[in-house]
Amino acid sequence: MSIVAIVPVASLVAANLELEEAGFGPHNFSVPAYKIGVATHAALHAWDDAALLTALQAIPAATVDDGTAIVEGAPTDPVGRTQALIEVQGAKWGAQLHELPATGAVAKDSMWRWNGDILIVLQAFNRTTYPADPYTYPALLARVHEPGERRQWKQPGYAFDTYRLVNPFSGKADECINLGKILRTKIDYNTTNAVPGQFWDEIDEAGNVIVPPEPPAEEWPAWHVWDGNNASLYQVGAKVSHAGKRWIGNTPNNHWEPGVYGWTQQP
Repeated sequence: MSIVAIVPVASLVAANLELEEAGFGPHNFSVPAYKIGVATHAALHAWDDAALLTALQAIPAATVDDGTAIVEGAPTDPVGRTQALIEVQGAKWGAQLHELPATGAVAKDSMWRWNGDILIVLQAFNRTTYPADPYTYPALLARVHEPGERRQWKQPGYAFDTYRLVNPFSGKADECINLGKILRTKIDYNTTNAVPGQFWDEIDEAGNVIVPPEPPAEEWPAWHVWDGNNASLYQVGAKVSHAGKRWIGNTPNNHWEPGVYGWTQQP
């Protein structure tokens, strides 16, 4: 008989660490389960393993089903038992959600699949009346962020789709894709526009930050009034623009204004 188990997200990191220290590898609890659009639990399934079962039973926050029908009337197959254990927590298994129907009523807080995304219904409505792409109706439906998934960025209008700096499921910062670029959040609970350099880093497929090249230096920068610092005095050969013209310095340690002294006007 196989083993299924579940822990609250608040205990996820500690539970995975305990299993890893017991020799069972990282991220054993990795299946997200949702309540009202937020990942609140993490589940696992494993084939019969007495040592793993003992380690799981030693985790106070874990609810473990070793095949002794912890959920009365639950199916005996692994998927059915996992589904039943998740539903006992009042949660939904994202991978098992049904596709959003094309017609008929959908209830508030119900969750559905749509083109690979998970959606939550913000207020009850009828798909027969609102049959278009769900993202046409931001007041009715919102996308739910799936931990560890790198999906196309959409403006998060609610807490369901924020990006975490350290996601408890992956132990890493959340990522998204925008305008063909892979982005990784630089702040926690990120709901900002996906613009690299502000609250996002652009990364490559290996996760390395892509540093944009420095813009080329201005060949004829605007002349500035001397600030009293000798290091900012102009030297022979310095190039500046001033009063709509270009100038080259012909005097060392120059603080004079171009056109007054120390500069040669260029054609």
